Amino acid sequence: MAESAEAVYALANVLEHLGAPWGLPEDWIILCDNDDLRHVPRAAAKRLLAKAKKETARRWLFGRFDPSEMDLELSEQSEGGDGTEIFDDRLLKQRAIDSIDDVVSTVKSLRELYTNRAIDPGQATAHQATVAARVEFGYPKEPPSRTDCFDEDVPRQCRRIINEIYSPKVRSSEPLVYLISTDNLEFVKIGFTTRLEHRLKSLRTASHVEPTVHLTIPGTRTLEGELHTRFEAARYNREWFRMTDEIKTFIASERDV
Repeated sequence: MAESAEAVYALANVLEHLGAPWGLPEDWIILCDNDDLRHVPRAAAKRLLAKAKKETARRWLFGRFDPSEMDLELSEQSEGGDGTEIFDDRLLKQRAIDSIDDVVSTVKSLRELYTNRAIDPGQATAHQATVAARVEFGYPKEPPSRTDCFDEDVPRQCRRIINEIYSPKVRSSEPLVYLISTDNLEFVKIGFTTRLEHRLKSLRTASHVEPTVHLTIPGTRTLEGELHTRFEAARYNREWFRMTDEIKTFIASERDV
C-alpha cells in the first residue's frame, strides 16, 4: 500500500471499524494483522499507520465541531429555543473553541482509564505471550500509555480543526435537510446542515467513493427530526437509515415537486 492520501483514508476507514479514535489495539497488532501493512517495510508501515490514526481523530473532531452541531448546542442553551435558530458564524466558532475543554477532558479520562487498566492474573500465560510477541516485533515490554489517535497537544489540534472548519473558504448555504449515501447505497444519512459543501467534503474524506446526494430540502432541524421520526423503523445508527422502499418513494415524490 503506497503512502498516499488514498492509502491513508482507506486505512483510516479500517481503523474506524476497529473503534478509532478510541479503543484501538496496539500498533504492532495492527501492523501484523492488516493485509495491506503486513508486507510493507516496517518504517513505511508505521508512518502510514500514524497518519491514518491522525486522520480518524481529524474526522471525529470535524463531527464534534461541525457548525450545525454548534448551532444546535447554542439553540439548546437559548431561552425558548426550538432548534430552528440560525446563529452568526462568530458565535458558532466561539462555541466550538469553548468546547475544547470538553474534548481534552474526554481524551484525558480515556488515557487514564487505559493506563490504569489492571492485568488479569488469570491471564498470566497469555500476557507473557503478548509481551514476547510485542518485543519480537520491536516494541518495548511495557504496553503503550494510550491508543487513541490524537496528538499530544490536543487543544492545539482542536484549534487547527476549528480554524479549518470555519475557514472563509467554506461558504454558507441555506439551511437544508439532506439525504446522502456514501460507499454503501443500502444506507442513507438524513441530516441537517447550513454548509452543504462542507458536509460533502467531510463525507468525501471518510470514504473513497463520491457521496450520492439523493435529495436536499430547504428546512430546519425541525424537519430533520420529523423525517427521523417518520422513518424510525428504518434507523440503523443515529442519522443513518436503511434505504427502504418507503424512503425511496419519499425521495422520488420530493424530486417531482
